[in-house]
Amino acid sequence: MNKLMQGVEKFWQEEEGTEVVEWAMLAALLVTVGVIIMVTIGEAAADRLSALAEMLQGEGGEEETL
Repeated sequence: MNKLMQGVEKFWQEEEGTEVVEWAMLAALLVTVGVIIMVTIGEAAADRLSALAEMLQGEGGEEETL
């Protein structure tokens, strides 16, 4: 266990180690923002497609063939 803690401390003190952590945090932030954007766009697209489908069906509820 002592060697493990020494390895963790060495990794934490090296600049490369902290740089890797910074890049990982940046990547996680970008992924989170991307997911939020895709969910928002997906919901808006589903709403518009539903409205279009209702419009194409007309008032009688019959489907029209294009």
